[in-house]
Amino acid sequence: MRRLLQRLFNAFRPEQAEEDLDREIAAHLALLEDEYRRRGMNDDEARFAARRALGGSAHAKDLHRDTRSFIWLDDLRRDLSHGARSLARNPGFAAVAVITLALGTGANTAIFSVISAVLLRPLPYQDADRLVQVFSPPSTNPIVAMRRREPSLFPQTFDRLRRNTGSLSHVAGYILTTATLTGQGDAVRLIGVNASASLFPALGGTPLIGRTFSDAEEAAGSDAVVVLSHAVWQDYFNSDRSVVGKVIALDGRGRTVVGVMRDGFAFPDRTTQFWTPYVMPAPKAGSFISPAVIARLRDGVSRGAAETDVNTVLQEGQPSRGRYELSGLQDEIVAPVKPALLILSGAVGLVLLIACVNVANLLLVRTASRQLEIALRRAIGASPGRLVRQLLTESGMLALVGAAAGTGLAFGGVALLRALASTLPRRDLGGGVAVPRIEEIAIDARVLLFAIALALATGVLCGLLPALRHSRPREADVLRERAASPRVGGWLVAAEIAMAMVLLVGGGLLMHSFYKLATADRGYDAAHVLTFQATGRPSPGPQARAFAETLVERIAAIPGVTAAGYANNLPLVQQGFGRDVYPQPGVVRRPQPGMHAVSPRFTTAMGLRVVEGRGFSEGEEGRHEALVTRAFAQSGFFDGPALGSRIYSGFSRSHGIEEWTVVGILDDLNQFSLQQRPNPEMFIVDFVPPPPGLGGTYFAVRTSIDPSSMSASVRGIVRQLDPAATVDNVATMDQIVSNAMAQPRLYAVLLGVFAAVAVALAAIGIYGVLGFTVTHRTREIGIRVALGARPGQVMTLILRQTAVLTVVGVTAGVIGAASFSRYLEGLLFGLTPLDPPTFAAVIAVFVAMAALASYLPARRATQIEPQVALRAE
Repeated sequence: MRRLLQRLFNAFRPEQAEEDLDREIAAHLALLEDEYRRRGMNDDEARFAARRALGGSAHAKDLHRDTRSFIWLDDLRRDLSHGARSLARNPGFAAVAVITLALGTGANTAIFSVISAVLLRPLPYQDADRLVQVFSPPSTNPIVAMRRREPSLFPQTFDRLRRNTGSLSHVAGYILTTATLTGQGDAVRLIGVNASASLFPALGGTPLIGRTFSDAEEAAGSDAVVVLSHAVWQDYFNSDRSVVGKVIALDGRGRTVVGVMRDGFAFPDRTTQFWTPYVMPAPKAGSFISPAVIARLRDGVSRGAAETDVNTVLQEGQPSRGRYELSGLQDEIVAPVKPALLILSGAVGLVLLIACVNVANLLLVRTASRQLEIALRRAIGASPGRLVRQLLTESGMLALVGAAAGTGLAFGGVALLRALASTLPRRDLGGGVAVPRIEEIAIDARVLLFAIALALATGVLCGLLPALRHSRPREADVLRERAASPRVGGWLVAAEIAMAMVLLVGGGLLMHSFYKLATADRGYDAAHVLTFQATGRPSPGPQARAFAETLVERIAAIPGVTAAGYANNLPLVQQGFGRDVYPQPGVVRRPQPGMHAVSPRFTTAMGLRVVEGRGFSEGEEGRHEALVTRAFAQSGFFDGPALGSRIYSGFSRSHGIEEWTVVGILDDLNQFSLQQRPNPEMFIVDFVPPPPGLGGTYFAVRTSIDPSSMSASVRGIVRQLDPAATVDNVATMDQIVSNAMAQPRLYAVLLGVFAAVAVALAAIGIYGVLGFTVTHRTREIGIRVALGARPGQVMTLILRQTAVLTVVGVTAGVIGAASFSRYLEGLLFGLTPLDPPTFAAVIAVFVAMAALASYLPARRATQIEPQVALRAE
């Protein structure tokens, strides 16, 4: 080990090592001279004999250097020193190369940080790869409008599964909920989960203090316990460890705090603030919510074997409804964004490849101008391998410096990406972020290692072609001081154009799609509308209805308010209530509409447009009227014209037959997603108390002034009506619409930025190659001018090369873009992957870019003086 450390010291501290070596050689010579003097020689004879015996000081030093240091480290030090001096003599070239590589590596590092956090890093639970969700088969009910798998089971089905399966351990059910916390200052609405006691062991979650639930606490009457999140413990209980055992009020019911979870534990998402026991509903309960189901595979059991076991247990003695499915928890979380992330990773890979081609072109030009230097190095004994290593060292230095700068850009890119991806943190809007696990994205050790590996690979990729091409210069070319032909660089530029065009077509499609999405008619006027949820103390339906109607009346009286109303949901809110409807009593017909229970003025407050008929009547008459959307009116549900038809329901407040008359047809609206086709919708005048745990009633307030300025007045009115009430999810309708567009906006911005960088790099490549061409053909152009060539003919000569490169690159790019755009089909709105206007616009951009990039070199060629050109030769 000591010798190894000494060798490393000698390799990287050559001055000190040389001083030590000089002293050792001098001491050795002195010992030899003393020995020869003892043998009877005089001083001169002894000195000569000692030097002859040593074999010469220079030779001895070489032998010692070889034995006392790593030769390759010493060579590397020399290569690095020479490369640094060489690049310092060309700061412009070095700066352009570093910036080019920084853009490529920075974009790749930023996107890899997302890939690492979202796709590669396991979930923060114990053995997360063994966690699965259980999905029920698609519904076969003929009145259900959509058949889709659901990550939930009927309560009795869930109970049978957890009691009888042998392939799953810790089968747990959970239901999302909310509750109002009182007694800790102002009333506040908390987001929580009703969960089985087995949820925490399934996830490997252990409390910081106290305990989690027991199985006995899942029984009605024994469930008055709660586990708090670490954040709630800090924010509302001042991190008081004695909170365990205390009774707190949630929705007016006392619950004993039995534990506080550790910081960082979150399920099913980071908005969760408390957990209470899930209580199985009674077998004949008229209304219930099916729990989502999560389980852990037992050791040694595969997912396929477990799925077979689950279907055996749940389908026993029952006619088959289809197969139950098991899916990995992480797969389900990342499934919505995985295709887009893979597309983005491919896009930044193309950006880096374009950057590498650009730098390779720069290195080709630079090494061509160094042929005399390279020939001289060959003449004094340098081998081709040694020259290749030297040139690769220089390109590696550029790549490492570019990677360092790119990592700095990546920090800013990650911050920008998080800002673009973050949305309103609301469960009712679909999760709160455009990219799951966004809070875990960071430049960590894994990402830094990726950046280093990428830099090394980039250095080799950029430098290999120039190094191999110019490590064996031909003496005739060197003597004539001829530079290498720009032909190779030209084909590299054509490849750049093709790759950049693929990216620009992809970015153009996403940006065009986002424009169509942002400007699409949504069926309502989102401007100047304030929305919120208000939750009063638990009360019977009539009292809750009176609270809502009084609140609407008081808000409507505020100056600047033009209309106010309430509803069981809002456009783009991911919850509602179901009610089966029929064209005639007992006649089942599809499709079933989405149901909206609203106040009479809600449609005005939301700006819903009546395209035929009229709106709701005021008073009791309106309670027997219905408004339907155009999609429902034209769906074939009605036997004749929808307007004037009657609709029946077998479920109502009195559990009898209820009848409505269609008095108006509304324009279509996107209820759950802006990117889906409008579903059939139906509006009735009614008040439906929100199911327990789903928050309060939704309110919409249309104003003639800035709607956000109304929030303080609204909160004051709510507190006057009920001091224990809460106001949550306050947002303008414009914010909700923007939230729904967060994901397509993120993809369009990112791919658009990558495409812009790629186009800029391609323009730089064209400019560089043509500039090199003009320099390379200076003598030829001078002769042509001397023989009478006009400036226009000279410019045509240069631009012809650009035209060829552009045609080849654009042709290859169109073919590549046509193949690439197929993978964007699921991300597009209102466009086909082969959208002709987008392709035409991209081709026009590249033609204009190529013309602009080639104009300056071509103009410089027309200004070459024949005398100067011939004299330079």
